[in-house]
Amino acid sequence: YDTVLASPWNDFSENSARHAATIAYDDSNYSGAYNYYLKLRRNAPGGNQGLQTSFEGLMKSGYHAGKYSETILYSDSLLSLTGNPAEVINEAVLFKARSEQLSGRADSSLALYKQLSMNKNGEIAAESRYHIAEILTQQDSLKDAEDAANETIKQSSGYEIWIVKSYILLSDIFVKEKDYFNAKATLESVVKHTKNKQLKQEATLKLDQVKALDKQHSKLKEK
Repeated sequence: YDTVLASPWNDFSENSARHAATIAYDDSNYSGAYNYYLKLRRNAPGGNQGLQTSFEGLMKSGYHAGKYSETILYSDSLLSLTGNPAEVINEAVLFKARSEQLSGRADSSLALYKQLSMNKNGEIAAESRYHIAEILTQQDSLKDAEDAANETIKQSSGYEIWIVKSYILLSDIFVKEKDYFNAKATLESVVKHTKNKQLKQEATLKLDQVKALDKQHSKLKEK
């Protein structure tokens, strides 16, 4: 495919760019995929289908390559097309919300996550509810953050990763409130019950940190 794409754009170039982009993306070579999709966008004929393919590819590969400003741009470009399926619209808003959050634009990302929190796609809704609680925690709106995390747990049945992440987030909220007892209890429950190795490891690390904080706090109280 690279050999074809090294030549002037011809009848075989569009398919070569598409296939090369897909292979690079599947191999987690997101910068490479982005460049292939960019080449496709610049050379492929117009029309909604072609634009949708290139914008969607640029949005997803750009996000995973850490190009958050570009992701927002291509999310908006994708949303500007008419006749997009609901699934494409939902993904575009989600990738934009994620990129806004990672770019430090908490308020705009929060508004987008709220828009998605009641989405018919349960996984998108669960992730969005979690990020709402996450942003509120970062903003030290702890009561609202706790309510939002509990709401995620309550409404996200079947999406274990977001439920477990919400319990871990609750422990962070308890730590901010210096409620080390409930922070420890929450993390101990996660460590005991979750089957997700990565989240179990994260909870174990946080549990050790909370125990150290609790011990330090107890010594200060004794003094």
